[in-house]
Amino acid sequence: MNISDDKIIHGIQNGDDDKVLRMLYADVLPNVEKFICKNSGSVDEAHDIFQDAIIIFYKQVKEDKFDLKYKIAGFLYSVSRNLWINRAKRRQRQVELSDNDSYVEVDKDILNDMITVERENLINDLLDQIGENCKELLMNSIYKKLSMKEICKVMGYSNENTAKTRNYKCKQRLIKLVKESQFLSEELKA
Repeated sequence: MNISDDKIIHGIQNGDDDKVLRMLYADVLPNVEKFICKNSGSVDEAHDIFQDAIIIFYKQVKEDKFDLKYKIAGFLYSVSRNLWINRAKRRQRQVELSDNDSYVEVDKDILNDMITVERENLINDLLDQIGENCKELLMNSIYKKLSMKEICKVMGYSNENTAKTRNYKCKQRLIKLVKESQFLSEELKA
């Protein structure tokens, strides 16, 4: 790496994100791509996974939780590797784990961040499967906690009964998708 780990941390904490993040993408992403492509993945999937690892790392730094005992490149590679293994398990792919892969043991805070990102990805995948209208309706009713009256105004439904009926049908569609995937139902219970 062209810049020390301390300078990377300092750069992120002081808002000099662009330069630091570009450098991390240039230095670490090729190794992540190599691992993921070698293990049934694509370059696009490697970029998605690495983006999630960067978000976890960035959050750790911003919250002053990043442990400097980790080398940043090793940390990002390990988090990416763990995220890919989890995604591959969800897709029931085989991931080849060779002994010469560098691996950093990850502590509980980082693991919790990884789990949070994975769960968010699972939920977003589910919401994408039920359609844009249902996704918007459920986001309004569950996350934004809008009343059915407010949902009628926002989404243009003629009355509250229509909104309630559609909300019920969208929830049922979502429940059906979760039940159809044993992994998803187990993962969302955890």
